[in-house]
Order: sequence, then structure tokens, then C-alpha cells
Amino acid sequence: MLLKQTGLTLLGQGAFPLPEPVGPLSNNLVDGAVQALVGLMIVFSALIVISLFIAALPHMLDKLSVVWPEVDEPAGNSGHPDSLVADDGAVLAAIGFVLHTEFQRQLESQDSSGQSS
Repeated sequence: MLLKQTGLTLLGQGAFPLPEPVGPLSNNLVDGAVQALVGLMIVFSALIVISLFIAALPHMLDKLSVVWPEVDEPAGNSGHPDSLVADDGAVLAAIGFVLHTEFQRQLESQDSSGQSS
């Protein structure tokens, strides 16, 4: 209504006015209820399809296991494959200990130089 009064037009606004709803306001309520019911039916039918797919998935995977069998790979060493050291955990712990002690030594030297000045 405001656009008609001011004479402004928007992009996509046609020169023809939209038809006014005819009849009592209960028709608008009925139209809204129909739209709500259709929306509910769409959502619940999608949920039913999804749940049926999830229920059928184990059977489909059993049939696909004939075509693509599951390969059991041996559980190898949990360390890095490029590592030459047998026990990576001990080496990493030693490196971490050395870094920690050096960091603590640097902090102590900074504290002692800061207190003496």
C-alpha cells in the first residue's frame, strides 16, 4: 500500500496489482492449515525414507561385501613407518624432558638477572 501511495517501484514489481483475497478470513486459515499439513507430510515422509534406508543398510552392505570384501590388514607398529628407532615414545619423552629442562634453566637465568638489576 505504501508503495502505491509514494509511487516507488521495486525490482520485480509488476505494473499490475495482486488480487485481493475474496471471502471470509477463514479461507486464509484453511489455506494455512493445508500448507502446514502438506509440509508435515513432506517432512515425515522424508524421515520415513531415511529410517528405511538406515534399516536396510546392513543388508545392502552384506550383499556388497561379496563384490568388495573387507580387507583385514595386520595391525602393525603404531610408530611412524619412516622412523629408524624402534620405540618412538621413549625418544619423544627424552626430547620433551630436555626441552623442558632447558626452558626452566632459561627462566631461572632470566629471573636471577632481573632480580640483580
